[in-house]
Amino acid sequence: MIKRLILCLTLLMLPGVIATAQDDSQAFPPEVVTEIQAEMDNLTEGGLPPGMVVWIDAPGYRFEGASGSADLMNDIPMSPEGAFRIGSITKMFTATVVIQLAEDGLLTLDDPLAQWLPDVADQLPYGDQITLRHLLTHTSGVFSVVEHEAYWADIFTKAVIDEESGMVTLACVQQDPYDTLASYVYGKDAYFAPGEGWYYSNTNYTLLGMVIEEAAAMPLAQAYRTYIYEPLGMESTFLDCYEDALTDVVRGYTGFGDTMSDVTELHESVGWSAGGLVSTASDLITFARGLFGGALFDDPESLVAMTTPAPGSSYGMGISVQSMYLGHAGYIAGFRTVLNYAPEFDTVVVMLYNNDAADPEQSLADVMNPALSSLSAEAD
Repeated sequence: MIKRLILCLTLLMLPGVIATAQDDSQAFPPEVVTEIQAEMDNLTEGGLPPGMVVWIDAPGYRFEGASGSADLMNDIPMSPEGAFRIGSITKMFTATVVIQLAEDGLLTLDDPLAQWLPDVADQLPYGDQITLRHLLTHTSGVFSVVEHEAYWADIFTKAVIDEESGMVTLACVQQDPYDTLASYVYGKDAYFAPGEGWYYSNTNYTLLGMVIEEAAAMPLAQAYRTYIYEPLGMESTFLDCYEDALTDVVRGYTGFGDTMSDVTELHESVGWSAGGLVSTASDLITFARGLFGGALFDDPESLVAMTTPAPGSSYGMGISVQSMYLGHAGYIAGFRTVLNYAPEFDTVVVMLYNNDAADPEQSLADVMNPALSSLSAEAD
């Protein structure tokens, strides 16, 4: 851990290593900025999403853009600095901390789950065979908490709906992950035996959050702060409901058109280590530069392992491995998000929507192509 902190401080003083464009960037050429903004405005004018933020961080260039509304009722325009619930991008943070703990010798990725959570392992099919690596790569076969027939029903049964405004409220509750497992996972069949298939399961990352707390001997929110935020200088990221909020999130909406409802105050805190973080585009750029720039690991092979897909999948450890991008998408009530890194261009892109009915990945190419075309032309 000390070695990694020294490395972070050293890299932060070297221009062009971490967050290249944060130090000496300039705006993309005006015609590129105009084209990206036009694509964003075209999306928000159609109402899906009501508002959005896009940041693109490339060597020497940066785009920081926003479009549409951060608050429909009060007609507040979206700001590039807006904070969003980032959903499953949280998994990138969780996986990073687990791998850091492995580097520090506090655990190994091939530790059996039963070593850290014996009572939990006893309740799971194949519980004695599941390893942390299986959890990280979604190859454990463990039933996904959000697929339980009562999961969403429980959330909306507890939520309060204001008939006049349509706002949906569910107060913050620090959900005990042991209760989450008892309510939605225990008693469910496995999808397959560990290592015999691939299936995206939020439960994998709930279990990893519990392991982090055991191995690091601190609450999950503190582990994120100790191992990621503080070394990188991130100032606006926090675990919703499990620590004090550092900033207000923009208004988040579900549905579309006349059926759109404000679910900003619906705190889906059961997401926790699988989807509970709040962040900004600026902080996510900093995280991605720290992660893919090598500042968060002592051993370069840790990042290689993290970005190597599990057999039969396109998923490494907390990272989706695509033809052009490494990263993750997020979905949580009211919000859809994407954080991707394009190794070919050494470029990070963040897209944040304040609506869960629209998918930013579907519009990623339209928004990114002007920037990537500009970078390709400059390289030629």
